[in-house]
Formats: sequence, structure tokens, C-alpha cells
Amino acid sequence: MAKVFGAVGEHAGRQSVEAFKRMFRTVLIVAIACAFAEGVVITALIMARTTPRAVASGVLAIGIGMFLLWLSRYADRRVNKHEADRLIWRKGALGEYEVGAELERLSDDFFIFNNVNTEEFGNFDHIVAGPTGVFAIETKNWTGLIEADPTGELTRNGKPSSQPYVRRLEQKLMTLREQILVLCRWDDLFVRGVMVFPKASLAAPFGKTKNIHCLRIEKLRDYIDNTRSSTKLSRDRVAELVRALNGVAGMDVEFKSLTAS
Repeated sequence: MAKVFGAVGEHAGRQSVEAFKRMFRTVLIVAIACAFAEGVVITALIMARTTPRAVASGVLAIGIGMFLLWLSRYADRRVNKHEADRLIWRKGALGEYEVGAELERLSDDFFIFNNVNTEEFGNFDHIVAGPTGVFAIETKNWTGLIEADPTGELTRNGKPSSQPYVRRLEQKLMTLREQILVLCRWDDLFVRGVMVFPKASLAAPFGKTKNIHCLRIEKLRDYIDNTRSSTKLSRDRVAELVRALNGVAGMDVEFKSLTAS
């Protein structure tokens, strides 16, 4: 069994919780605003009956009522967005658990780092170091048919993806590679970028998504064990990589180091 560092799905789990908190804060603020506005409306209606400024009080009550109608519609849109974000992050975390469990089945020659943060471009779901090289892995727990467009970016059921996922992963790979080279004091290192799809149908063959390889989850271990696209690494070099990756992961104050048996 591979040796594991870090908690699987922690970043996605935190983001899901944050989305829930944003949704709760939105509901709470709207409830307070409605309660306050209701008091003002009641006061204005009472004043409309008992004071000479009845017209002004009535206009104020109508204005507040219209504001509350707008606020309720705005809050509904925000709550729906936060709930959608929460479900997306939760789904992503579940996919990361699946991929993490698959990676743990690699031999004890391999070392897995989960939830590794880069300061500039975000986190890696998993980084694997072993005798067949270094692999930076992102999990995409999508459904449908995944293909590549002419620019090398992903499409989903024939539609462009919402973000340039391939380009972003390439940027993160450059940052990771530079951090490792500084810590290892090596001249060069190849880091393979991989996107893993636990559920989607995949029709994006190697070479169609630039330097990033896209895989179904059942192909992942065989790909890492038998890849021909990376230089073979000695045990000493793997040990240096592990120390460097611990240093990279240590740059994230929330990284938790958990060594598996």
C-alpha cells in the first residue's frame, strides 16, 4: 500500500462548508432586514391614520414593501447559487475520495500527497511520487461525455467547459515544478499532469489536451505503474522528492501530514 500524506478532499470539503455558511448568512441577514422593515411599515401605517402626514407615511410603506419584494427575490437567487456551489464542492470531495482510495492501492514504492496547495494557482487534489515519476492529479467528478476542442480544452456533452481547466492545470504544474526544483536543487524534472474522471465517459485521447492526460479512474493505477512518459527515478531520487513535496505541502498552514501504514 502506498504511503499517504494529507487529508483527501479536505479543500473541497472546506469549500462546501463555506458555501453553506454563505447561504446561512444570506438567509439570516434577509430575515433581520425583513423584521426591521416590517416594524417600520407597521409604524408608518399607524402614523398614516393618526397624523397629517398620511400620504407620506403611505408612500413610505409602499416603498418599503417594494424593497422587501426585491430583497426576497435577490436573496432567493443568492441562496440558490450558494446551494449549487455547496453541492458542486461536495460532489468534488466525493470524487476525490474515490481517486484517493484508488491511489492508496499502489505499491509501497509510491508516496501520495493529498490536498497540496500552491500559493498562486490553488491546490492539487493529489500528487504521486514514485519510481515511475511525479504525477499531479486533479479529480473531475463530472458526468456526461468529455471530449477536447481544437484548442485542447475540455468540452462536456459538446459544450465548452466553464473554465480553461487544462491551461490552469498546466500553470499549476509549472509552479509545482519550480518549487520542487528549488527544494531538490535539481536542474530538471518532468511532472505529468493528469485529470481523472470517476464517472464521465471519456473521449479525449492523449495529445488532444495539450500536455495533460485524461483518464478514467479504472486506468489510473496501471497508468502510474507502467507509464512510459516519465524518466525512471531511483530510490534515492524518490526520497528527495518526498522531502521536497513535504516542504511544498508545508507552505500551506492547513496541510495535515498523515502517514498511512
